[in-house]
Parts: sequence; C-alpha cells; structure tokens
Amino acid sequence: MAVPAIFIMQVDKNQKDVVPSTVITVDVYTDFMQIQHLHREWDDFVEENGGDIFMAYDWGRIWWKYYGKNRDLRIFIFRSNGNLVGIIPLFFEKLWLGPVFVKAGKIVGSDYTLSQFSIPIASDHIKAVVDNFCDLISKEYWDILHIGPIAGLYGDYDDLKNAFNQSPCGSLSIVSEVKGVQTYLELFDSWETQLSHFSKKQRGNIRRSYRSICETTKDKFLPINSQLVTSQDFERTFREFVRAHQSYWRELGKAGHFGDWPNAQLFHHEVATAQLKYHRLRLLRVDLGELCLGHKYGYKFGDKYFALLNAQSPMSNLQKFGIGRILFGEQVKTAIAEGVRYIDSMRGKYEHKLHLGGELYPIRSLYVTRQRSEVRIRVYLFRLCARLLNLLYYRIWFARIAPKLPFKRRPLWKLWIRTRF
Repeated sequence: MAVPAIFIMQVDKNQKDVVPSTVITVDVYTDFMQIQHLHREWDDFVEENGGDIFMAYDWGRIWWKYYGKNRDLRIFIFRSNGNLVGIIPLFFEKLWLGPVFVKAGKIVGSDYTLSQFSIPIASDHIKAVVDNFCDLISKEYWDILHIGPIAGLYGDYDDLKNAFNQSPCGSLSIVSEVKGVQTYLELFDSWETQLSHFSKKQRGNIRRSYRSICETTKDKFLPINSQLVTSQDFERTFREFVRAHQSYWRELGKAGHFGDWPNAQLFHHEVATAQLKYHRLRLLRVDLGELCLGHKYGYKFGDKYFALLNAQSPMSNLQKFGIGRILFGEQVKTAIAEGVRYIDSMRGKYEHKLHLGGELYPIRSLYVTRQRSEVRIRVYLFRLCARLLNLLYYRIWFARIAPKLPFKRRPLWKLWIRTRF
C-alpha cells in the first residue's frame, strides 16, 4: 500500500523564520501494480530527464517479477505542486556472507541484468528530493544503501553526491566509488560523417568488410539488408538471436549471457515483448542476400540506443570478412536515421569498440552508510568478504578454471550476484 503523502517545508539557513520554498510530496509504494496508472507519466518523466531504458516502468516491473523474491520493495514518487520531480525505486534485503550480514538497500534492477542508471530526479529538485528521501529512509532499518551503478553520461552526479553529503538527516557516511567503465559512441548526421571521425585504418577495414562480403561469388553481388524486428516476426527472430548468441559462446567453452544469468532468457523475452509495444525494442537482423549475418539486440529510449547484446553467424567461412564491423555499421546507420545522439555500448573496456569511435566514461556509485560504529564495522567486513568471494569464485573459478573443464556450465551463483555492490 502507499504511504500517505508527506509535506515538507524547507528552511533557509540564512533566515530565522521558515520561508516558503519547494514543497515536496512523497508517496511510497510497495508493489509495481499499485502504480500501473502512472506508467505513462513515469516513462515520460524518465525520458524527458535523459534517463535510461533501465529506469522505464516496465523494465523495473518485469525485473521485480523475476528477481524480487525475498526482497522488500519501496518505490518513492516525489512531486512538487503536483508535478513529478523524482522517482527512486528501491528495495531492501538482508544479506549473509558467512557469519557477517548487512541489511542493504539497492536500486531496482541493479543486479542480475545489464544496467546502469541515470537517477530520474529533475535537476532543479535534487536537493529537495534527496532531503525528503533521507528523512523517509531514516525510519527504515538498513545498514548500507547502494545508489548505482550510475551511468557515465549522467550529468547530475556531483549534485546528487553533494545533496547526500548535505542532507539534514545527519549520521550518514557518504562514499563515492568508481565501479568500472562503459563505452559511449557519439553519432553524427550521416554514415559518411561518422566514418570520417574514425582513423584511416578503421575506415579502410569497414569499407573492405562491406565490399568483400558482398562479392562472395564471382558472378553475383549479394546485397546487405537490415531489418528491425516487428511484432509479426518477433518470436522467430528472438529465438534465432538467442540461439546464435549462445552457440558462439558455447564454442568458447562459456555459457553466454542467457546461460550465465538466472532466468535471463525469460526476463529479456518479456521485457522485449513489453517494449516492442512502445516501439523501443531495437532487435536488428542483418542479412547478406538470404543468409543471416547476425543480430544486434538493444533499445531506443530518448536520444540513445542501448546496445545490450549481439550475435554473429556461426559460419566460419564468413568470419574472415569481419562480420562484427558490418553489424556495427548497420546498427549505426539505423540509429543515425532515427536521430539518435549516442549509442550506449554498456559496461567494460573493449578495444574493438574504442577503435570504432567509442569513448570510455566512468561508472560510479554512491554508498550511504549509517555512522554507528557497529554498523560501519559490519559493512566493512561484509564488503571485504564480498571482494574475497569475487576473487575466488568469479575471477579465478568461473572466468578461468571452469571454461577449461568438460562440464556443462551452470548459471552464476545468486549469492555472488546479490553481494556484488
């Protein structure tokens, strides 16, 4: 049920009396179904404030359906004069690592799936929203809040951090950490202009790939055709994409995204189905004549493409032509035609993305911890155990040893996923 709206009058510290300022009302919900009527308003607000697809209503709703078990949901909706000025979808859970536990609060969608967030708060209301948020959560039982991971292009990060540091609630420790990098590709007004921003070598490689693969036979020039999925061919194309993606990674002894992450195929299928209705799904199939070269799977939201995953043709005789460069080129051409400004190529540093014009931006997180000494010690010990688990389980066993063994790969441990913050 919704917590009753709370009305806050801010105080000007330079004045003795209370002065009229931004009046914020806050409603707190414990179920996405309680706010179905806010679906359109929610999405419009996130998009207008430069947000990401990962903060869209249906993304959070479906994520909660698959990954919300044994977690307590709190959706904070902030308004000023009746207008939406902030959304913070949060959940709380108690986590154990050996003898150490913490009660953690995290952003909905911050684990199990590929995501990073631009926190949907209107720039001119960040201080007021954070003050009210901190006042509300001070009444909850928790040890640490993870506000992130925050997208590299989020322009209000410093203001958000300062707002937490200056919160009147007190007795909070605020730590900012860089949690990796992500790659953005800035787009220009045409494919030729885009190519002109690459190095001479990369322009040559891309043009050579296109020319060579189209001239695969002496007597026939095969055209490259790109087609975004429609509602009529979605089911077939999605199955083809998943099958090709998994096939590629299995050849490398790995399980691929849909094998590594629990319920990943079900989650992405449902998200894609939901976003297809709003014309946000960008599942691109690239063909050479009647032969499928591969797929690019992502979403369009606002002025960005979110390029999540791809799949290349498993045919070894085509790999020599540089299929990856062709898939990249077709995605960029499609995005330019739609007036997209940036392609978010997601987390990680990949040289091939940088060679194709990508730029690295830091992914950051804010960690809010209660100042009580026993809480700080427990949080420190918990995060130390989490880093040890990451080293032993993921970096050594999962990434290095397991791929070399002749056993069927199992999904990532849920314990590792949930304690990785």
